Amino acid sequence: MSSIIFGIIMIVGGLSGELVLIGTNSSSSALVGLGAVLVFWGLFRVISRVRMNQAVQSEE
Repeated sequence: MSSIIFGIIMIVGGLSGELVLIGTNSSSSALVGLGAVLVFWGLFRVISRVRMNQAVQSEE
């Protein structure tokens, strides 16, 4: 869940131009891309957890 929140913060900061990726001068697009990866990774983890819980409950 925290990766989703951090990803959204990175996307908003990159799109606003207030934040840039460390080690680059003005790479806000790289920050947006990294934020998107974090959001997708977080969503994948949440969906996987929900499906696992549903499978365990259906076995009982």
